Amino acid sequence: MPTNFYLPVQKIGEPNWIQKLTTYLENYDIGCAGLDPGVLQETEARLDIKMPEAMWDYYLYFGGIQSSDFMYNLKKPDEWMFLADTNWSFVKSYFTLPEISSMIVFSESPGNDPVCFDKVSSEIYLFSHDPLQKGKIFQDFTQYLIYEIMETEKLIGDSDFAEKEEEITAQFLFADSIDYALRHIKM
Repeated sequence: MPTNFYLPVQKIGEPNWIQKLTTYLENYDIGCAGLDPGVLQETEARLDIKMPEAMWDYYLYFGGIQSSDFMYNLKKPDEWMFLADTNWSFVKSYFTLPEISSMIVFSESPGNDPVCFDKVSSEIYLFSHDPLQKGKIFQDFTQYLIYEIMETEKLIGDSDFAEKEEEITAQFLFADSIDYALRHIKM
């Protein structure tokens, strides 16, 4: 019989979020590991940016996780780069410099498209090669984390999540200007 699914974290930074996420991940034998703050500071200095606070906090406590079941395509901070400096040829061919100049690649979609955060707004965008388009897929890194928790639950969970997925999505993954269709087909 499936267990009752609950979302362990609703916002990075909420009270006890580190312990709640650790407990959730350890229940699925996902080892938790953080990163040294120096690694994050070096990344900020190298890219001349200020990381969004939620990303900083996540990476500080969980950025060392290596799991094929959770945050699989998340890059380590020393791998981050400006989208304009990457080798994705479709990006330079089809998007203008103003469209990509503030985008920092921190992950990839399952189809190997760049997933970026905007260094100004902290919003998360996907640049798709097929269909060829750019779309805002998450309001911030907290939404990205919640989405990844939901994907982990679908993959390895033994809960009643399927019955609650629509409700949880509506409550935690909606925001203005989100390209829901692109997120659905590419993530």
